[in-house]
Amino acid sequence: MTTTTKPLPPHGSLSRHKYHKCKCDTCYEGYRAYQRSRHRKQGYGTWQPLVDAEPIRQHLLKLREQGIAFTRVAEIAGLHPPTVGAFLYSLGPKRPIKKRATREIAAKILAVTAETATPGIVDATPTRRRLQALAVNGWPMKALGPHIGVSPATVNRLTLQKRVFRVTAEAVAATYLRLANQNPADHGVPAASIERSRRRADREGWRDPLWWEDMGRIDDPDFDPEAADAFGFRERATLRREEIEHLAWCGHEPEQILARLNNEVSISTVRQIVQEWRTGEKRNRKQVAA
Repeated sequence: MTTTTKPLPPHGSLSRHKYHKCKCDTCYEGYRAYQRSRHRKQGYGTWQPLVDAEPIRQHLLKLREQGIAFTRVAEIAGLHPPTVGAFLYSLGPKRPIKKRATREIAAKILAVTAETATPGIVDATPTRRRLQALAVNGWPMKALGPHIGVSPATVNRLTLQKRVFRVTAEAVAATYLRLANQNPADHGVPAASIERSRRRADREGWRDPLWWEDMGRIDDPDFDPEAADAFGFRERATLRREEIEHLAWCGHEPEQILARLNNEVSISTVRQIVQEWRTGEKRNRKQVAA
């Protein structure tokens, strides 16, 4: 039977000197540096070696909902699995769930995201929003399959998934750019199917491409459309359009305008507004989609 031994911490680390009893010069110097820092912070009243572990626990629970086990988090963070698991589970009557953690361990665990844990897989929210927006314009889900490069049945499943393959998300995004302003009837979609798609979208309360273009937040999974309507984001979008047009009038290019807006909207939105301002012809996107 083979056994595996966890590698020792590097020389110069507190753990190597304190817990593994290394007495080399590098470890001694690392320990002295740690003590100097500790005494200095104690003098300033800023010494806080441990932090609340509740944010760590919530982060691990969120990752678990996305199918990422704490053992995978430990692997990515370079920590021993029981170290991470102790923030979720009791390890015995005398070892309850950890309520505090060192800043170093907290930083390592919180740095693990679903994207780093599952490379090639991304949040499905932007994909779902694009498919729903196309449905508002009359595109039935099954009619989008050939444009995306997947089976018609797969498109409906994409609207229900929490995560999708990155290549699929990119294919949907490319399809959205091509079809968002095109009439599905021009692509052979029957009028009855178009009407059914629009009725379904209306029942579900989905937003159309025009709404998302004004918001500029279709790729932000933390953006809440319901809250946007409640807090008057439509009015704010109008003011933002006026600001973009003013900056264009001042001679700024779209990339410069985006920087002035702190990247609050997408570059495609800025370019479209600038183009409409320069030509004096504002697209009637609803008419195109009708």
